[in-house]
Amino acid sequence: MSEVFREIELTWDGEEYTIVPSMLLLKRIKAKGINNLFLANACMQGGADTIDLAVAHNIFMKEAGVTIGEDESYGFIMSGTDAMIGFQMAYVSAVLPGIDLGKKPVARSQKPRAKTKAKRKAT
Repeated sequence: MSEVFREIELTWDGEEYTIVPSMLLLKRIKAKGINNLFLANACMQGGADTIDLAVAHNIFMKEAGVTIGEDESYGFIMSGTDAMIGFQMAYVSAVLPGIDLGKKPVARSQKPRAKTKAKRKAT
């Protein structure tokens, strides 16, 4: 079986944390009444609900082992910092692991084509 989820990095209070999202993590968010797909789409389009995003942030940080309150997560979301933008990108990557946000695609190896001579018909 192949792995679906990729490792993501989260920043909190100047510290970096790494987690691997899971269905269990996403189901914890869904259990709070939040539609993960809708929220991820809103993060990409702009206009994500800040309360829903704060709840998701709180759950992600607890998964990383951070003791954090809901008010702290809400303050973080409202801060508009680069770390908050990074969290939104990490959240989208967790919900939609097939989407590669801002990463340069791996170059395909280009094999030179074998040159063939045009064949002439014998007349």
